[in-house]
Amino acid sequence: MRKLFLTAAMAAYLTAAPADPVVWKLQNPPAAPVKAGARFNVKLLAAVEDGWHLYSLKPMAEGPIPTRIWIADGQPFSLAGTVQSPDPQVMLDATFGMEVELYEGEAVFTLPVKVAASAAPGAQKLVVSASYQSCNNKLCLPPKTVKVELPITVGK
Repeated sequence: MRKLFLTAAMAAYLTAAPADPVVWKLQNPPAAPVKAGARFNVKLLAAVEDGWHLYSLKPMAEGPIPTRIWIADGQPFSLAGTVQSPDPQVMLDATFGMEVELYEGEAVFTLPVKVAASAAPGAQKLVVSASYQSCNNKLCLPPKTVKVELPITVGK
């Protein structure tokens, strides 16, 4: 009976948690068409619901799952350098028994992007992936990977 009560209590708590307390959006596409072989920057915004956070890009041994951002193969775009991130908050996490780096509210990442030299001119789709784990002060949701798209025009 106790096991049934705990299962019901956990299910009720999880249904009260948002489906995904983090919304991702790509911003600042180039204003003009970009040429094959050119580089440009885009911003990836993570809007984090109040009371929730996600962890920084920095891997921590025995710590939380870090955020990871990448551009997958198979498209005419690739990362042209390291993803730049805002300064995270550093706080002691009792669950991990260590200081962790995290973002609350909003985090904007800058991605340096290179257009493949062989990119066909015209409308293309930049697809950026982000894997992350969102937590509040009581629980962590399972790690998740999202894909965010942004139309980019490749010039002739």
